[in-house]
Amino acid sequence: MATRCFASLPLLSASSAAAARVQPLPYVAAPRRVRIRLSVATGGEQQLITAQEPAQEPDYGVVSLHHVGILCENLERSMAFYKDLLGLKVNPARPTDKLPYRGAWLWVGSEMIHLMQLPNPDPLTGRPEHGGRDRHTCIAIKDVLKLKEIFDKAGISYTLSKSGRPAIFARDPDGNALEFTQV
Repeated sequence: MATRCFASLPLLSASSAAAARVQPLPYVAAPRRVRIRLSVATGGEQQLITAQEPAQEPDYGVVSLHHVGILCENLERSMAFYKDLLGLKVNPARPTDKLPYRGAWLWVGSEMIHLMQLPNPDPLTGRPEHGGRDRHTCIAIKDVLKLKEIFDKAGISYTLSKSGRPAIFARDPDGNALEFTQV
């Protein structure tokens, strides 16, 4: 169940809280009818309202993430990073000659990265130093310290997770942010 907490709301009585109308939040993708339970804890000048809505699988049946498309300026340079440095394997079953641009499909577990040699519309300068504060792709790995050694040896800049969990953030040769989190 998804849980949303709202703090610092005006103090409501239990009866008025039960009658309160819950407005949909702006990030909700599509309007849908759901039953919402409200639990109200009062005290002092603040009130905590927790709204729970049941997790629902979309009608079209989400299964998993299939691939992530990553733009690159030079396919050979990107392959040196993803394939040679990170050790990702090419998926030879995916088409590379049927698209109007050069590219490669690389396995990341049971999913893939699709490298696409296309112009990058994103600025390469002015991006956050820490990739966790930018659009990023997260790859689950077994050992952050071993990857840190590989990056150190290759001269790849990185930052560690700001939360203290075992994760490392780096950028590929085109400035695309990558997170590697230890699972």
